[in-house]
Amino acid sequence: MSDPFPVVRISGPPRERGRQYGEQASGRIAACLALYQGAWRDAGLSGQEAILARARDFIPVIESHFPEQMEELRGIAEGAERPVEELVALNARTELLYGTAGAPQADKTEGGCTGAVILPRQPGDPVIIGQNWDWKPGCRDVAILLQVYPDEGPAFMTYVEAGMMGRNGLNEAGIGLCGNFLNSNHDFRQGGIPIPFIRRAILSSPTLPQAVGQVLGAQRAFSSNHLLAHRDGEAVDLEAAPPQVFTVFPRDGLLVHANHFLGAGSALIDTGVNRFPDSIFRDRRVRAHLERKPGSLGVADLQEALQDHFGHPYSVCRHRSITDGAEIETVASVVMNLTAGTMAVAQGPVCENRYTVYAPFAEPARKAAAGG
Repeated sequence: MSDPFPVVRISGPPRERGRQYGEQASGRIAACLALYQGAWRDAGLSGQEAILARARDFIPVIESHFPEQMEELRGIAEGAERPVEELVALNARTELLYGTAGAPQADKTEGGCTGAVILPRQPGDPVIIGQNWDWKPGCRDVAILLQVYPDEGPAFMTYVEAGMMGRNGLNEAGIGLCGNFLNSNHDFRQGGIPIPFIRRAILSSPTLPQAVGQVLGAQRAFSSNHLLAHRDGEAVDLEAAPPQVFTVFPRDGLLVHANHFLGAGSALIDTGVNRFPDSIFRDRRVRAHLERKPGSLGVADLQEALQDHFGHPYSVCRHRSITDGAEIETVASVVMNLTAGTMAVAQGPVCENRYTVYAPFAEPARKAAAGG
C-alpha cells in the first residue's frame, strides 16, 4: 500500500532542517495557505497585507519563548520560497481568527476530535494513545507525516498540516501527544503563543513533567486540549484555557477526551459543547467500547473503538456533515504504540481505510533522514 500521507524527514540544526522541510513540502504548504485564505477572509482579514501584518505581531512572543522553533520556521520559509509571515499565519491560523472577536466565522475555526489513552492492565501490555482528527475534508490533501531528527533533543514524528510545527505525535523519549478543540468564555484574547508551537515543545521534551510544563508555562490565546501519555505507564489530560490549566487523570486505566471540558467544573463556561453536542457521547462511546473488552488491550482495540458510528454522521468516526456552516469529517486517524515507538495512520473516515504503520526511530528511517 502507498503511504496515506507524504512522509517528510528532516535532520540537523533548526535552520537547516527547516529548509529541508520547506523544500520537501513546498507544494502542500502552498495548498495549505490557499485552503485557509477563505477562512481568513470570512473572519474579516481582507487582503494579504492584513494577514501578514497580523501574523507579524506573533513573531516577538514566539521568538521569546521558542527561539529555535522560530529559526526553523525561517528555514521553512526559505525552503518553500514563501514570506516567513505566511508560515507564522499558518501556525497561528486559529489565533488569527479567534483574535477577530465578533467576526462572523470566528467560532468556526477548529474541528472536533476524539482521543484516548490505554494504560497497561497487566505487566507487558503496551501504552497506547490515539485519536480521530475531524476537520475540513480538504486538509487531507495538505497534511504530511513529519519525522524530525534534531541535533539536540529527542527525535519525534508528528502528523501535521504542511508548514505547521506540530499536531499529534510521539517522540523517542516515550511521550505521546493528541490534541482536541476546546472553547470557553475566556477565549478571544489577543496575543499568546500559537498552539502548534506548544505542541512542538511537548514533542521536543525529554520527560513527561517537562512536556506538561510547556503547557502550564505557555501564554495562551484560546482554549485547547492536550492529551499526553508516556510509555512507562503514565498519562494526563491538560485542558488549557487562557487563564488556567485543568487536569484530568486516567480512570481504570483509560483516559478519553473529546471536545468538552471534564475538569474545569464551574471555573468557566464551556462554549464549545454547544457547537459539538455529540462530544458528550463520543468520549462515552470510546470508553465503553474499551471497558467491555476482556484481557489486555492493544492498538487494534483503539482502532476499532475509533470506528464507532453512534449518532452518525456526528459520530466518533465522523462522516461528511455540516456543523455551523462548516463541512467537517474525520480527516485522519492516528494510533500510537508508545511501548514499541510506532505510529499507525489512516485516512478518514477510518471505517473506509486501512492503517499504515511507521517506525520513525528504527534505523531505516534514521538513515533515510540522513540521506543514506
